[in-house]
Amino acid sequence: MNTGHEAAASAGPGAARDRLRFQRIDFALWRQEIAPLWHMEGAVHLVAPLVNGYGQLQYCGREIHARVRHVPLAAELDGVRIAWTSIYNISDEALRLRGIYVLPEWRSNGVGRAIVAHAISLWPAGFGRVFLYARLGNVGRYRRWGFEIVPGHVPRSHRTGIEGGQERIVQMMLRRAVAAPSGGGDAHAPGAARWLPP
Repeated sequence: MNTGHEAAASAGPGAARDRLRFQRIDFALWRQEIAPLWHMEGAVHLVAPLVNGYGQLQYCGREIHARVRHVPLAAELDGVRIAWTSIYNISDEALRLRGIYVLPEWRSNGVGRAIVAHAISLWPAGFGRVFLYARLGNVGRYRRWGFEIVPGHVPRSHRTGIEGGQERIVQMMLRRAVAAPSGGGDAHAPGAARWLPP
């Protein structure tokens, strides 16, 4: 599959969003394709399938493998991959969005927002909170998407930093509308089986 670094940006932003196709891809391929955008070509193997996120991941031990569903995604435009993200559950009520990578020529065209909305839509409304870590320079963008800085969160240094200093990142959260249980049993009651992406 063409990863699209030569994608034709002539199609126009509105039309691009309408023609996007999303697909789940293998994690190994996902991290290989995001490496150039994350400046990690030589260290792609260091991108772990899951990141705890300072105590967010509430599963532990064998439960992690039984309960966590990691969903790496790519967005394609006319058969060319132009954006990537991934999402996984960190508890029975919360999700972690990890990495939003859009080819430079497609940024600020709604592509990132579209792939994020698609990723979140894969999960039932019972997962009422979605967390992500954002560089301070991207906070305004994510606020427009409905995310807010987690109350009391203090910006911290990104582990890899940047040349001449360290970037600061902050934890953000989106609250989803949680549907009220229907007349039948509550499918999201404690101990109940919960739907997860395959």
